[in-house]
Formats: sequence, C-alpha cells, structure tokens
Amino acid sequence: MTYRPVKLTTEDLHEVKHLMGGALTLLSLWSLLSLSVDSVLLISGAMLAIAYALVKPAQVSRIPQRVWRFAGPVMVFIIAADFLLNLPEFIPSLVRMVVLLLIYRNLAPRSQREDLQLILLCLFCLVISGVMTVSLLFAFQILLFTPIAMALLFVICLLDRGEETEPYKAQWMNFRWSRLAKRVWLVLDLSVLSLGAILFGFVVMVSSVLFILTPRFNLDKAIPFLQVETSAMTGFSEEVALGDVSSVQNDDSVAVRIDVPSLQSLNQSLYWRMLVLDQYKEGRFSMSDSLSSYLKPRSLREHNPILLSRPVPAKGERWTFYVEGGVSRYLPVSGRFRTMRFQAPQSLDFWDNSRLYRLDQVDQGVFSFQLEDLQFDARVQVGEFDVWKSFVEAFNDSESDDAKYPQTTLALPLKSEETAYLGEVNEQILSGIDGSVLSYSEALTNYLWQRYSYSLSPDGQVLFQNVESSPDEVVNWLQKGSRGHCELFASAFVLLAREAGFPARLVVGFAGGTWNSVEDYFMLRNSDAHAWVEILDRESKEWVRVDPTPGNADVSSDGSLIGSFGFETGWNAWIDSLRIQWYRRVVNFEQQDQVEMAMSIKDMAQAFTEEFSARAKEVVAEFKAWIAQPFSAGNLLRGLIVVLFVLCLYFLWCSRYWVLRLVFLIFRRSNALDPVRKQAGQYLRRLNERHGETLPVRLEADLQALRFGPEVNSELAKPVFGRARKALRSKQLNKAA
Repeated sequence: MTYRPVKLTTEDLHEVKHLMGGALTLLSLWSLLSLSVDSVLLISGAMLAIAYALVKPAQVSRIPQRVWRFAGPVMVFIIAADFLLNLPEFIPSLVRMVVLLLIYRNLAPRSQREDLQLILLCLFCLVISGVMTVSLLFAFQILLFTPIAMALLFVICLLDRGEETEPYKAQWMNFRWSRLAKRVWLVLDLSVLSLGAILFGFVVMVSSVLFILTPRFNLDKAIPFLQVETSAMTGFSEEVALGDVSSVQNDDSVAVRIDVPSLQSLNQSLYWRMLVLDQYKEGRFSMSDSLSSYLKPRSLREHNPILLSRPVPAKGERWTFYVEGGVSRYLPVSGRFRTMRFQAPQSLDFWDNSRLYRLDQVDQGVFSFQLEDLQFDARVQVGEFDVWKSFVEAFNDSESDDAKYPQTTLALPLKSEETAYLGEVNEQILSGIDGSVLSYSEALTNYLWQRYSYSLSPDGQVLFQNVESSPDEVVNWLQKGSRGHCELFASAFVLLAREAGFPARLVVGFAGGTWNSVEDYFMLRNSDAHAWVEILDRESKEWVRVDPTPGNADVSSDGSLIGSFGFETGWNAWIDSLRIQWYRRVVNFEQQDQVEMAMSIKDMAQAFTEEFSARAKEVVAEFKAWIAQPFSAGNLLRGLIVVLFVLCLYFLWCSRYWVLRLVFLIFRRSNALDPVRKQAGQYLRRLNERHGETLPVRLEADLQALRFGPEVNSELAKPVFGRARKALRSKQLNKAA
C-alpha cells in the first residue's frame, strides 16, 4: 500500500480563504462597536449576517449573481444619501459605509483583488477605532488581526497562478467544519508554523521599535476630523434629574485612573468635584446660563499650562488623570493646584476661583491631563469682588422669576404650602443652634440622618398625572419618604438651606475610590458617582462642602466629610493594571519618554556589558587555575560536571527525533516526524543538489519508499542509507545503477 500525503484541494483553499475573511470581518466589526456613531444596530446586524455565512456558507452561495449586480448601485445610492443628510459630520456615515462594504465583500463571491480589498477594509476599521478610542482593546484586536491577515495572504498566494489564474467559485457542496478542520490539521507543517510565528514576532518587534524611535511633533491639532463627540453620562451633565447620579452607580466600570505622587498623598477628603448645579426646578438641578457665563474659554497648545490666579506652593508633585471616554465634559478636580497641562491641544472653559473646568465636547476616547501640586480642599472661594457684591445683592432679591447667578443659589420655585412646610422643618432645626453655617449644616444633616436611610430604591415618590398640580418631588419625599439616594438627600438639604436663607447648590462628581496595589495608582469607578452640597459661608466668603447622605462618614468641624477608599488586589487588579500601562507607555508616550527610555536602555546595556566582562574574566581565571592544577579536588569536581553536561547535550541531540515523534504521537500525527522518513528526505535533498539527473534510479526509488512509503524501522533502512552516503562521497554516478 502506497502512502499518499494529504493535500488541500482548490476547493479546500477557497473555503479556508472565505472563512478567514469572515473571521477578519467579525474582528473589525467588533472594533467598531466601541465607537459612539449611532450604528450599533447596523453593526450588530452585520455581525449576525457574517456569522450566519460562516455557519451556513452553502446557503449564502445560492444567492443568484444578479442580486449582487443590483446590490452595488443600491449601496452607492444609500451611502451617498447618508453622507448628504449628515454633513458636516461625516465620521458616522463613513463607518456605516465601511460596514455595508464589509457585508457586501463577505457575502458576494470574491476574486483575489477583492480579497485584498477586504483586508484593507478590516484594517481601516481597526485603525479608525484605535485612533478614536485609544483603548487597550485596540492593542489586543490588532494582535489578533495580524496573524489572521498573514495567514489569509498566504492562502491567497497559494491560489495565485499569475495570468493563468481563472475565476473560481467555491461550491460548498461537501463542506463541514469538522472535515475542513481535520484536513487543515493534517497538512499543517511545523516549519511553516514556526516561520509564521517568527515573522509575526518580527512584525511586532519592528512596530514597537518604530513606535519608540518615531520623533514626536507638536501639532496645533491632532487629527481634528477624527474627534467624534459623544454624550455625557446622565449624572455628569449640565442638567441632572433625581436618580440620574444613582443610575451611574449601577455601572462598576472604571471612569478615571490617576497616577498619584504617593499613597500618603490620598489621606485626605476624597471628593472629586466635577460640576456645580445652581438652578432648581421641578425635581431637576441644572447649571444656569448665568453661571456658565463665568467660565472663560481658552485654547491651549500642547503642554501649555493653565496658571491660576492664586497658585499653591511649588512641591513638584504631579497627578496624571486618564479619563475614559463618554464620562463628562467636566474634569474631576478635588482642590487647588499650581498648573494644569494637557497632552494634546485642547479648548477649555474654566473658572479657576470656582474650580470648574469644562472641555468643548465629550470625547469618546480616553484623554489625559496633569495637575501639579494638587491640594485637597473642602472649601471653594466665592470669587472676585464683583461676584461677592452680587451675592450681597442676592440676599434681598432671591424671589425674582428671572434669577441669575448667584441669585439662583437662593431661589425656591415652589408652591406656598411647600415653602411653608420647609419653614416648619427649619424651625425645628434652627432651635437651639447659634445660626452659623457650620452649626446649621450639622443640625440639618443630623435631622436627615435620623429620619431617612440611604437606599438606591427610594420610597415616597409618587407619579402624578397632572404635572401642573403635582407636588415637588423633593418636598414630597421629605413628607412621605423614609429612604432615598444621594440626590434626594443633597436636594433636600439645598431646598431647606435656601428656605433658611443660606445660599446652597448641588455638586456632582466622585467620592472615595480604589487603590490598585499592582501598579500603584488610584481608580474612580462609575459606582463612586456621588452628589453632595456646597453651602455659602458669608463670613469667610467660601463655599463649604457638606455631604448629607448617611452611611459615609461624620461631618467634621470645618464642614467637610472625610472620605475613604479601598484597596484592590488579585486578578481584577492585574487585568486593569494593563490599561494604565497602555496609557503610560503608549497613549502618553512622548519625546521625554523617548529620552528616558533611551537612557534606561543605555544604562542596561552598559550594566550588562560590565557584568558580562567581569564574568568572562572570572571564567578565564578559573580555567587557568584548572589548567595549572587539573587534579585538585575542586577542579576534578568541575571537570566531572562539564563532562556530564556534554554527555547530556549529546544524549538530547541523539534522541531529538524520538522526543519529537513522541510529541506528534500525542497530537495524533505519528507520520509527521518519523526519524527514518526525516533522514530519507535529507538524503534525497542532498543527492539531488549534488548529482541532479545522474542520481541512480534505484537509489532514488528506495529513498522515496522510505520517505513516503510504509513505516520502516531503522535497521531495515541502514543499507539504503549506507548506499546514499557512498553516493554522496562519489564524484560520478551511473544513473542506471
């Protein structure tokens, strides 16, 4: 019985080519899901269609060719209309166009040129999603894409016959995943796989070196047309309804990662203040237009710092914030600082006295900024003299229907009976205190804590059909509720404080956080979202932070709430630490990092050279000592160790085929690396190189039988191998021998 090696047919290769193209397409569509372009349904539908084509390719192949001929013009019309209707925003339309092209290229029959187009389309999807999101997931996806694309190109090259290549359409008549996988497994060659792995490693290495060595340039705007705006979380926007902040707490994903100078620098009030909401109406707090007008716009070039009007003392401590996309336009800042810097050019609206910092849009990709000498502070200055003068005027004019900031911090747009109820509550609170801001805040906080408990599922909120006659939600909760979330406690505090004559406003941001012990950085999760209050202290002309939500901590003597944070270790901490490494080493990689990395590589190379040189001198000295006294006890032991080491190497070399054969037996490929077959193949190659057409026919036939015929043990193969060695030593051979 003659042994016939398994070979893939043209049909098999086309099946493999189409299936790998589908895998690349699913990978690229997966990357597009991270973009906020309002095309989730289209992308999800495309993924389902491609997955169905992978499972049932024969069904898709039955689609008539005329369908694809008409599909092209229809797609062109849809794409053109999509672009015209959505200009000047063209990125979402561009993504939808690529998705439609991917569907078409996968389901329709493809030629070699169209296979290459598919690879380029998939690569475009990965690159555009990576540029726009700057996510660690992009690194994982591009590492998956590279070997699949290399394998697909290899199959395309196998099918290429140059000008003789004829169009071929896969029949899919006998296709089964198990059958194709078995045939591909039988033809896999270890040398080809090793070469592919080496090429893949070489591509990764060269890409890393080019990334490190490519000069960094300061551009006025880094790819502005790829900056796609998305929406902020409901709890971190200019208008917050009751329950918006609490809904964010249901998400445990990380929103902000912070590189801090040290763990000790966090032993203070951990409140990360983002935005202030001064205007209240019908259960909603919002930032009034008049307050927003205090935020002055400024365009910042790369690394151009913001210098504050009252900077803190210089200590050289740097805090680097990595904010995930889709969180908010407002930056989480917990106190005063010396300077603020951004990695890329940025447009920023800010009011440094009130510590409000707003970007021009909500980015869907991660962005970073750096604070120098950050100092946690529970109090915020009112601002310039003109602002304080407006506050003084607001004390006597808080009932205006068209209140402007700071009058909005005293306005109470409630019904008379609701205001009267708040007055009754304040009578209980104000009795027995000195009337100062701190004493009132402590008394009001204790009042709320004694009567209400914290819960993400509040009670006492009733839905009313007639909106005009319905009571205020916060007042209704004060009257009928027993448990509530942070917005209800903070809103109730604000309304009661305003009724008592204390200007107050709602603040949203993060409270607490988690320390990652693997890479030593701080994390703010969406579950740390929180709402609290700032009340005005007229004597010091400062806003004082108060957190009336029970269960966190006690109010301190200065009105602040001392926060706490936890520690995260284990597998989850290790996984998340990969992201901070990505942000540190890739996203924020710049010229200074290049210099530092080059210096570290130089120091490592120098240290290695010195250590290697010293070790080499030691070995030479020991060898000379051995030669001088070879029969001493120590030298005999060293010599014995060297001999044993050489014998082990010789044994491993002699048994290499046996070990490899055992490995292939485990994987059920016993014929892949038989020592006799391997040696017969080596003799055939060397004899053909040396003698070519003069190689004896019988010797060639015997070697071919050993190489491809039934399995033969080494004893029976020795005579044939002896003749082969003799033929290699001969200069001339008789072909008929």
